[in-house]
Amino acid sequence: MSPIYIVLTIVLGIACAVLITVVLLQKKRDAGFSGSAAMGGSGGGAAGQTHYEKNQGRTREGKMARLTKVLAALFMIMSLVVGFLA
Repeated sequence: MSPIYIVLTIVLGIACAVLITVVLLQKKRDAGFSGSAAMGGSGGGAAGQTHYEKNQGRTREGKMARLTKVLAALFMIMSLVVGFLA
């Protein structure tokens, strides 16, 4: 085994643990399928949005969602790289 393979495997394990932690720290969304279908139309464009909806990316939930997406992408890329090196 090459040293790069060992380092990438360790980084993959750390990314996996952090991704699991971030997902578990997020708030539970109870709406489910029926709630998403019922709340689909909130008036259309920017005129129908509330202050909270416009600034949702700046909240803790928005940051956690963005971090989850970044970590998931990192995990998938690292998995592919480690798989090709194996």
